[in-house]
Amino acid sequence: TQGMMPARRQAAYDRTMSVLNTLDTAAAVPAAVASFLRGVERRAATLAGLQCGDPEQGDRALTAAIEAFMDAAPHSPHGDWPLLFWTTLLQSPALNAEPLAPFWHGDFAPLARLDFGTRAVILLRVVVGLNDAQAATVFEVDPAEYKLALQRAMPQRADGSMDGEAWLALNDEARFVMQHMPPERVACIARLRDAAIASKPFEAGSRASSRSEIPIMKPHWLGKLWASLGLT
Repeated sequence: TQGMMPARRQAAYDRTMSVLNTLDTAAAVPAAVASFLRGVERRAATLAGLQCGDPEQGDRALTAAIEAFMDAAPHSPHGDWPLLFWTTLLQSPALNAEPLAPFWHGDFAPLARLDFGTRAVILLRVVVGLNDAQAATVFEVDPAEYKLALQRAMPQRADGSMDGEAWLALNDEARFVMQHMPPERVACIARLRDAAIASKPFEAGSRASSRSEIPIMKPHWLGKLWASLGLT
């Protein structure tokens, strides 16, 4: 019938469109991941450096986290990416390793008295800005338990009371560092991101899964953290 494509031509057309759609998907997913990473990389680099007290070690942890995230993100719904990324960063082996000479200067000094897990609790709020429910999801605890852990991690005066001025200064300093990051530092983080993305080619045909289907190992320090806070 006039206006209808012959069967063989239709089949060839369908195959061509399938290939083009696959190529479009292969191009779109890395682009979406790169866009997501650009939106979080300053916070991620700041958190990693403050978490271990060593910016260079923090950069190594960030690189490993980006590479691991590149593996998991195509299999996860886009809405799950933020919590997936922060969970991946906190479980990075490089971030969990003890640096030789950790140091926290100025208004970040209160972080020095905290152990690894408690420092992560406070930095997810101060640097990343996660609310109680979001941070609790990263730590796989109830929001009330995370809130209690955060309260115990806040700066304290000699008498054990909360040091409100130090808490505000910590928040202000974190915002200042991220907003006024030197251009050369921003460029360095971008190079880390681009190199990590380039090392992880996307495989077309990946299926999005729910976050619960993605294997995420709890950091080794997580059980010790909740035990120290009396939450286990």
